[in-house]
Amino acid sequence: MLTEDIRIQVSGVELAAKQWGDSDKPAIIALHGWLDNAASYDRLAPCLSQYRVIALDFSGHGYSAYRPSGMRYHMLDNVDDVIGLADALDLDQFVLMGHSMGAGIATYTAASFPERISQLVLIEGIGTLASPPAEAPQVLRKAVEEMKKAGAKRKPVYESRNEAIEARSQAIGGISLDAAAILCSRGLEVADNGFTWRSDSRLRMSSSLWLTEELVQGFLAALSMPVLLIRGEQSFLANSQTLQERARHVAHCQLVSLPGNHHLHLEAASYEAVAGAIQAFLR
Repeated sequence: MLTEDIRIQVSGVELAAKQWGDSDKPAIIALHGWLDNAASYDRLAPCLSQYRVIALDFSGHGYSAYRPSGMRYHMLDNVDDVIGLADALDLDQFVLMGHSMGAGIATYTAASFPERISQLVLIEGIGTLASPPAEAPQVLRKAVEEMKKAGAKRKPVYESRNEAIEARSQAIGGISLDAAAILCSRGLEVADNGFTWRSDSRLRMSSSLWLTEELVQGFLAALSMPVLLIRGEQSFLANSQTLQERARHVAHCQLVSLPGNHHLHLEAASYEAVAGAIQAFLR
């Protein structure tokens, strides 16, 4: 299947996306996880050949530009970028799909713009991590202290591409080397004496404000469209009570467990089963 790189401007920031399929097909906007990029869908998207799949690089990830100097990254700001992408492509309504952090952003986008989202596909996530109200002062303090040191942060440099791929495979949840290589194909850049990550180092800084569980529940209650939630049976979220409890608060949610890890949509052993579940849901 032919692919195409897209560039758009949203709020003064150039965002990149990767597209599979013809523009006359029904659209799926796909959102990647934290520190991943649009290549997260390199295996899954071609399986959804009856659709036009547009995978966004969030700001600071992949080929998208960084947010301006001095700014923090906040999860909810990505909702602007999702809607901005849809507007730029003249998509009045579309299927929205997200993995991990992208599933959280997809949740909040769909809840806030239900008339734009025909169906919602969530992989290994529903909403985002929540924090009790009493922790808010310390959360903000930590974010302010980290921002003061932002200029001193330096990205790691790897002597070879293979060394970087090995490092990526050992990140949270763990992924295979071949899956890590796919992410690194869009996530690495040449640096002095080797390779480093394209992603903005500020993405690793603490958020200045977390949603409470009550606020997350408010978004879940607003999901009026059909929702498919896929989780991996070997993922660190496999036994998450929070994930299961949140799914029960969504009016039309189908929860499917499939063999695989946190990146089951990207792994060679599991992506076809994920594609099959999505195709059955979208029929």
